Amino acid sequence: MNFTTNPYEHLIFLNKAYPLIWRSLLLSFLFVLPLYWVWIFEFILKIPIPLWLNSICALLSFWIFLFIPSRMKFWFGFFVGLLWFYWVGFSFVYFGFAYLVPLISLVVACIYMLIFALALYSSNLIYRLIFLLSLSFIHPFGFDWMNLDSFLAYSYFGVSKSDLFMILVALVSAYFAYNQASKFLFILSAFLILCALEFPSPKPNPPLPYKFSLLNTDFSQDLKWQKTYAAHNATLQLKMIHRSIQEHSKLIILPETAFPFVLEHSIYFQMLKDLSAQSTLVVGALREKDGKLYNSTYVFQNHKVHIFDKVVLAPFGEKIPLPDLLAKPLSKIFLGDGAPQFSPSLKFGYFTLGEKTFKSVICYEGTSARAYEDSPPYLIVISNNAWFPHSIQPALQKNLMKYYSKLHQTTILHASNGSPSFVISP
Repeated sequence: MNFTTNPYEHLIFLNKAYPLIWRSLLLSFLFVLPLYWVWIFEFILKIPIPLWLNSICALLSFWIFLFIPSRMKFWFGFFVGLLWFYWVGFSFVYFGFAYLVPLISLVVACIYMLIFALALYSSNLIYRLIFLLSLSFIHPFGFDWMNLDSFLAYSYFGVSKSDLFMILVALVSAYFAYNQASKFLFILSAFLILCALEFPSPKPNPPLPYKFSLLNTDFSQDLKWQKTYAAHNATLQLKMIHRSIQEHSKLIILPETAFPFVLEHSIYFQMLKDLSAQSTLVVGALREKDGKLYNSTYVFQNHKVHIFDKVVLAPFGEKIPLPDLLAKPLSKIFLGDGAPQFSPSLKFGYFTLGEKTFKSVICYEGTSARAYEDSPPYLIVISNNAWFPHSIQPALQKNLMKYYSKLHQTTILHASNGSPSFVISP
């Protein structure tokens, strides 16, 4: 078998008559379609994404990666990085660096251009297959959202590495089965695809035996941190909590930094403790200890308070993932003078309500493999996605959480500001 054969040479709209840049753009758009379908269906149309559609598009994405000509590698990688992460610099607007947004997008695109240039350097299918399986372990500056395995999150396929391996081998077999008219390779391809299909879990997580509320807010990021608006928003959220209590919710979850100040030093701290006699409250806020600031989750339960600080800080959003010698001078550039400088915690937090144990994480942590290492049956995620308005970011977050939910059989309760709140089942 010739493991460097290129199937694209016979496609009219990809032949050499068209500029390389446009062919690369077309293939990169088709490549990232599984992510954009989540955005279109789940966030714009607000209907469940058809699993058959994303199953086909995921197969198409892997096919493109395996067989795209190496000469397209630079432009293809650039456009993939741009389409996937054009929104990364949006948060700079709130620190007075709006002019840097296009530059940040281009820099991020160039980083992934180099990664894909290496991944697609050789046309050898074994080389491509190994690299595709390895891409989920490549995290530039600790940022791990380039996970091709997650293309299978909203599909009929399993999401494990073994499932992905069978799919890739099936695609290669199908290609050679077509070119060599081999019935054996065709049967092998069909068999592997069938093996990669995911059947319903024999032991799905049971639903919670009590009513719960995922509060959803839409506070603009440019106003959220101002003292006047913070107090106004806090009052609104207290009303939402009272309403949920009246509706007999035993568990009420608010978004990340729902109270964007050090909660222990505010008048709302005792109010929330008093309300916790009726319902367990999960609240995002700031915490200060020993001169360090933490992005935290406060769990108010029966007049008692548990505080869980964020463990995995978002690269360039909450920390500069570089040695201190470089991180300190760059922090003012990337985080701004007015941005909180957060410290990380050493361990994740858990709490129990009834017979159920919940693991509590904050925003970026909900998309990190570290949060799922112990395969928690229930995960509470609180987010503030108002940093990235009118972008694909919330869809990427949801896609990754669905991926980890399927991989670890975890039910996720997600409360958010700036994007819809939702429940994800495996």
